[in-house]
Amino acid sequence: MMVYDLKDGRKMSIRRAEERDADEIVKMYAKMGGESDNLTFGIDDFYFTEEQERIFISNLNNRNNCLYIVAILDNKIIGNVSFVGSQRKKLEHRGDMGIAVLKDFWGIGVGKNLMEYFLKWASSNEIIKKIDLQVVENNTAAINFYMKYGFKIEGRITKGMYINGKYYDIYNMGKILE
Repeated sequence: MMVYDLKDGRKMSIRRAEERDADEIVKMYAKMGGESDNLTFGIDDFYFTEEQERIFISNLNNRNNCLYIVAILDNKIIGNVSFVGSQRKKLEHRGDMGIAVLKDFWGIGVGKNLMEYFLKWASSNEIIKKIDLQVVENNTAAINFYMKYGFKIEGRITKGMYINGKYYDIYNMGKILE
């Protein structure tokens, strides 16, 4: 576990997700779904049950090219990063990353610290050479955030997301680890 100072003076810790976190993570995602249109799910639309989340955490924790971390503030999970590397030999060097932070904690350094923890892990992992992620085209804050960390737009999925009666493209972004 690592401890970080946030912009508001509080201390946040980051650690690997544990199976016992499953219920809290599912509840966090249910809340997030109503806070932002930038996620792939809406309010009460996160499809994992507590048991499925527990299995997901266990599976990622038992693989060398995967990571699932949580940000904790005042004994509550407020954000996370998941990175799922492929189980196929030809693809195990790359994986998909997702990052999420509860809206109440935006802008105080939670995402920054999660990203830096994740990138440090990825860079030290001898298997991982490429990180991929997807972001909706109108989420300029996230796109700029990812670019700050060396991600580049590599492609576009036309009409990739449907939000409030309108289609948006999704950018595929990637980062090659040196």
